[in-house]
Amino acid sequence: MFSIFQKSLGRAAVLLAVLTPLVQATVAFAATVPVVTVLTPSVTEGVRAPLAIALDPRGFYFVADQRMAGISKFDLSGQLLQVLKVKGPVQGVALNDKGNLLVSVGTAVAVLDPNGAQLSLLGKGLFKQASGIAVDVRGYVFVADSGANNVKVFTSAGKLVKTIGVKGTANGQFNLPTGIAYERAADQIVVADTRNSRVQFFSATGNYSFVKAIGSFGFEPLQFKSPVGAAFEYDEAGKLSRMYVADLYRNTVQVIDPADSGTFLSYIAKSGLVNGQLMNPMDVAFDAVNRRLIVVNGNGHLNLFGIDGGVNPGLTRGLVLDPVDATVGTPTITISGTAPASATIVVTAKSPAASEPVTFTSSNSWKAVVNNLAPGSNVLTATALDSSGSVISKQAIGIVYSP
Repeated sequence: MFSIFQKSLGRAAVLLAVLTPLVQATVAFAATVPVVTVLTPSVTEGVRAPLAIALDPRGFYFVADQRMAGISKFDLSGQLLQVLKVKGPVQGVALNDKGNLLVSVGTAVAVLDPNGAQLSLLGKGLFKQASGIAVDVRGYVFVADSGANNVKVFTSAGKLVKTIGVKGTANGQFNLPTGIAYERAADQIVVADTRNSRVQFFSATGNYSFVKAIGSFGFEPLQFKSPVGAAFEYDEAGKLSRMYVADLYRNTVQVIDPADSGTFLSYIAKSGLVNGQLMNPMDVAFDAVNRRLIVVNGNGHLNLFGIDGGVNPGLTRGLVLDPVDATVGTPTITISGTAPASATIVVTAKSPAASEPVTFTSSNSWKAVVNNLAPGSNVLTATALDSSGSVISKQAIGIVYSP
C-alpha cells in the first residue's frame, strides 16, 4: 500500500533516497469523529524498518521491512509467525485475488506464494521505482512508480494495460506518488501524491480518469506535508465512512470524511517515541475484524489504535494496559491492565502528573489513578517488577490532555 525510501535516523528509519526535503475535533458530520484508544502492547518483534502493511481477510498482517530483508507476517495478536525473505529492496506490499503476496522490489513486483516462494516477476524492467501496490475487486494490480511519477495498471495475469499520470502539479499528475489503496465502495484508486501534499482519486475502470483530490500543503486540517498512505473504514452496510491518511513529516494521521471535497474529523496522535505517539508514520491499515487502526511507525513499531471500542484480540502474556483514550478532557484519569500474578506494578508520569498507589482488583488485574495531567502530551509508564525488584516488562503510552 505504501512505499518510500528509507535510511536510519536514530531510532526512526525513513527512506529518503528520492524524498528530499493532538487533539481530536468535536464536530460531527455524516461520518462521525472516531473515539480513539491507545492499545498495548505495540508490535516490535520482527519490526525494524517497516515501510508498508497489507491485511488478509482474517486480519493477519504482512509488513514490508527492508532491514528484515522481506515481509514479516503477524497473526491477530501481533505474534510474529514468520519472515518471508525477498530478493531486492522491498517497498510496498499487497495481496492479490489468489491470496498471493505482491511485493515491490525496485524495477519489478515480486509475486510470492503464501510460503514466500517467488512465483513470478510482474512488470520486470518497467519501473523506475515501484512503491505502493493495490488490488481491485477484479484482480487488477495498481502500482505507484515513485521514480517515473505515474501509476501502472496490470491485469491479474500481469499484462500492462495502462499508465496513469505524468510528473506535474495539475489534477491527475504526480510528484513522487508513494502509497496507493483501493476504495471499494466507489470503485476508485486513491494515491498518496507525496510531494504535491495531497491524495488523488481515480476511477478503477474505463479510462482510469481523475475524480478528485483532497489536500494541499500546510499544517491545518485537510492539509498535508508528506502524505504517504491511506486506509478506509466502512459501515455495516458497506458504505465508506472514514479515510485515514498518514503524514510522514507531521507525525500524525488525519481522519477524514472523504465524501465530496472531504471533511476533516480529527487527528490521531502527536510526535513522540512511545506508544500512542508517532515518529515518521510510513503506512496505515484499518483492521475491520477488530476495529483497529494499525500504523506502521518509522521508529520500529507498529502502533495500534482502537476505533470506537476496537481491541487487540488474544493479547500476549506479560504487562498489558487496557485501552486508554488517546485524548482526554480532564486532568485525572484511571489506567488499568493485567500483569503476571505476584508482580508489583509501578505507574510513573512526568511532573506535574502523579499516580496514586496501584491497587489490584484480582490476582493479575490492577488499576491506578493519575492526577494533574499537563495540557498537551503526557507520557505514562507502567512497570511490572518481580519479587526481587527486577523489571519483568514495561509499557509507556502517550495521552493528550485537551482542557
